[in-house]
Amino acid sequence: MRVHDDDKRSPVRQPVVEATLVAAGYALLALVYVVLSDQVVAMVAADPETITRLGTIKGGAFVAVTSAGLFAIWFLLARRTGRERASRIATQRRLQDLGDAVPNPLLVIAPDGRLLDWNAALVTVGGYGSDRLAGMTVAELAHREDVEPVVEAIARIVETGLPERADARLVTAGGAALYHRWHGAALRDGRGRIDAVAVVGVDLTDLMSMQDQLHRSLLDARQVLRQTVDALAMAVEKRDPFTSGHERRVAALSMAIADSMGLPAEERDGLEYAALLHDIGNLAIPSDILTKPGRLTPSERELVQAHAGDGYEILAPVGFPWPVAEIIRQHHSRPDGSGYPKVAEGEFILREALILGVADVVEAMCSHRPYRPALGVDAALAEIRDGSGTRYDDQVVAACDRVFSDGFEFPSA
Repeated sequence: MRVHDDDKRSPVRQPVVEATLVAAGYALLALVYVVLSDQVVAMVAADPETITRLGTIKGGAFVAVTSAGLFAIWFLLARRTGRERASRIATQRRLQDLGDAVPNPLLVIAPDGRLLDWNAALVTVGGYGSDRLAGMTVAELAHREDVEPVVEAIARIVETGLPERADARLVTAGGAALYHRWHGAALRDGRGRIDAVAVVGVDLTDLMSMQDQLHRSLLDARQVLRQTVDALAMAVEKRDPFTSGHERRVAALSMAIADSMGLPAEERDGLEYAALLHDIGNLAIPSDILTKPGRLTPSERELVQAHAGDGYEILAPVGFPWPVAEIIRQHHSRPDGSGYPKVAEGEFILREALILGVADVVEAMCSHRPYRPALGVDAALAEIRDGSGTRYDDQVVAACDRVFSDGFEFPSA
């Protein structure tokens, strides 16, 4: 790694101060010498010839002492400057060795984006020769889509003096784009002004590749999960051909209500899976009861009402990332304590279950059943409005109203 020569920008202040003090002290001594020597000559010399001879000796001594003083000052400066220069050169060599020992790309960048310095790792990773790097800028090293955030980060460092971080791809000489996280800090000149930015990069290429693979795996797993749920929903429909498509229509209405209420994506996803599987407990009900055209006996009704709990037991062992089983258990519970299973005092009904409960009632009333014809949308909306705030959550009822006012229609089978 090349290291900046700061000789011109960093004057050796200490030797100058010392030399100034020496010179001042010498000037004071010289002044004392001149004054006292004149008085001594006047005291010891009576004739002009003696005065002249002593004056010559005095002048010669003054010149000799002055020469010795100037030589001493020069020697002090030269010696101290030499020590300082040798120390800086040794420090620069140590920094150069340290920079080249760092396995990560290390750069020194001018505020305008020019490369001022770099270490051996950048040459190795980037595949650029030093001659080519000497004429490059950040805009040429970074991927074109990442140049702007890098330039902005450098500008903030120069402006504030605070460290910055930016993720950007390093484009190699061969055209490959390597993901790096770059950490930058300000470099200051001898006067404390920021004149460059030191940047070190951490290679994230393998990490990004791994994250990409994990993302694809997650998408594959979600696709398999959705296919499995669709298959289970179809199995439930096959048990009761008279309600075929009920789960999908309830799911569609539930999603529309959820969107109207602004449910976050996490709750929305769990609600959709619960809606598609909300009648999976019907697998435990005999087919002749499911398709019975007449009124159910009390024991048969009790068996049908158990489907919410049966659905919970079927799905509870499944490791959904959402409370799907609990939503299904509660979807026939009601805020006023009616419905089934009854809500215990202080028990909280999930918002997804409240939505699913309303969507289930509306779809069921809008569809034909073996024991009655379809009642229609108006009758279904009248039912939930009548129970708003008691049997049904008032916010869910209002959202359901908005959905149909906006032209919602159940999907065809």
